[in-house]
Amino acid sequence: MKVLLAGLTSDRVECELAVALRSAGVELTVIAAPGSLGDEICVAHGIPCERHAYRHRLDRTAIRLFSRQARDGRFELVHALTNRALSTALWAFRRLPASPAVLAYRGTVGHLSRWDPASRMSYLNPRVNGILCVSDAVRRYLLGLRVPDEKLAVIWKGHDPSWYTAAPRTALHALGVPPDAFSISFSGNVRPVKGLAYLLDAVEALDLVPPVHLLVMGRVGDRGLLRRLGGHPRLHATGFRRDAAALAGACDLACVPSVDREGLPKAALESMAQGVPVLATRVGGVPELVQDGETGILVPPRDAEALADAIRRLAGNTALRRNLGAAARAQVDGAFHFRHTVDKTLAAYDRALDPAR
Repeated sequence: MKVLLAGLTSDRVECELAVALRSAGVELTVIAAPGSLGDEICVAHGIPCERHAYRHRLDRTAIRLFSRQARDGRFELVHALTNRALSTALWAFRRLPASPAVLAYRGTVGHLSRWDPASRMSYLNPRVNGILCVSDAVRRYLLGLRVPDEKLAVIWKGHDPSWYTAAPRTALHALGVPPDAFSISFSGNVRPVKGLAYLLDAVEALDLVPPVHLLVMGRVGDRGLLRRLGGHPRLHATGFRRDAAALAGACDLACVPSVDREGLPKAALESMAQGVPVLATRVGGVPELVQDGETGILVPPRDAEALADAIRRLAGNTALRRNLGAAARAQVDGAFHFRHTVDKTLAAYDRALDPAR
């Protein structure tokens, strides 16, 4: 089959997927962001690649790029990884006598509406043959928007523990975390939905020995949060780090305090793959990944006191952390392994090209 993978950036799973699809015999062409990990992967593995950074949902350059590739017969199916890739592809195909099959990826709950033109130009467009949902929570959300169930497939973004090597604890010391501290990682670009403010409240309220230190890795645009992070000796903001996963692997605990709309948190998967237990909120697709008391701890969203209580419990129980971490790694090495992502993606391609399947 001939497939165009559009919107590849630096997401590790999507980059590994491109390599795996090529190895599985897919005639793959990629549209990747210039200078991204996806760009580098294509060069390293000889995958045909066009480079483009989508500016918006009606990016004329992207529309022309899709139209040219379709006219040249470069693909029979497009797998759009981003909103902009999906919208521009659909716009490009609207006048083709035989439109290629279109599969979309959806990684979050929310932000769509049947009355929103942008939604009708993308995920709710009838020309979309299928939507690959990162979790069952996303699938249920789309069903609520009257997307037919036969168009929806749940494909967890699996990881592979072999991808990761934890940084040494000394790497945390260099960032201001004392050698004897109980260290917690938070990773991701900070938006209100990520719930970082509640985690800061929880950490600031704790007075434990050894002390609890929080490492916040990602871009923080909120000035109030930046002031809090800069004004407390146990809070450490690093900004964007390419080695965020390795640093999280060196910590005692990973925290995902999201308040809503979480599809399947990459930060949790990266830590679990390294045997680090996860404390997370019970929102979106998180409970599909983190089983409370088995592979991690779940608490209600927007509850700093519950976060603090769970941190206190985990900090004081090394055996519990060890058991949760081992079960978390086994979870990633089992049901959430990357090999299942590849197999299910290939099956979705087959269904899109031959609906009778």
